[in-house]
Amino acid sequence: MTAEEHRKFLETDFSDVKLEELTDIGKIRIDRKKSVEEKKRQYLKQVGNPYLVRVGDTMVKIRFANSGVSFEEAFENLLLMA
Repeated sequence: MTAEEHRKFLETDFSDVKLEELTDIGKIRIDRKKSVEEKKRQYLKQVGNPYLVRVGDTMVKIRFANSGVSFEEAFENLLLMA
């Protein structure tokens, strides 16, 4: 993902998309046997925008607090919980 793509994903808001355009993260399947890097690729390929997804009929905007945990660490934790 380029810096420009990342910025575009981050700046996308609820008013920019329709619910049916978003990926329902409950339907995403990740191969747990793969490396963390491969799991990231699988997730990004399936979800598109990692910051704006849906859970059923609800739009969800994902943000990370400035708590000392990097985006990488937070993203890996998210994948490990899936």
